[in-house]
Formats: sequence, C-alpha cells, structure tokens
Amino acid sequence: MTEAGIYEGDQLVVDRSLEAKHGDIVIASYKGKFLVRRLSNQRGQIRLLPENPIYPPLRVKEADDFEIWGVVTNSIHKLC
Repeated sequence: MTEAGIYEGDQLVVDRSLEAKHGDIVIASYKGKFLVRRLSNQRGQIRLLPENPIYPPLRVKEADDFEIWGVVTNSIHKLC
C-alpha cells in the first residue's frame, strides 16, 4: 500500500463501526487471509485494489470467502 502512504511496520487505526464504501482502504478477510486494500465497488462488482504495483487486483466472486473487517482511518509511521 506504498502508493497510499502505508508502509511495512506502520500501525493502522481501524474503525470496525464504519460501513466500507467505494474508495476506502479496508482490512478484508479474503480466502482465509487478512489483506489491506482499497475497496472498489462499481456496478455491483467488488474488487480489492493494491496500492503497490507488485500485487495484482483481486476480483471478489460471490462464492469467495470474503468479509470486510474494518475501514482504515489512520496510519502511524515509526520514526527512525
């Protein structure tokens, strides 16, 4: 998620009470793994978009084991 300003070792503040909407950065459970991705929900098609070019976008299918766990509201960077 480097292009969103989130780096390895950062701490994320996650609000589980918010309903995720298109464009939010979310923590998602996808096929048994937790991921940090930008949520895309257009025309009923849900995709999880990385903000790092080394990872592919993921298209969520109805049969997939998928749940949005929470919405990222802030990230905390460790200082050197």
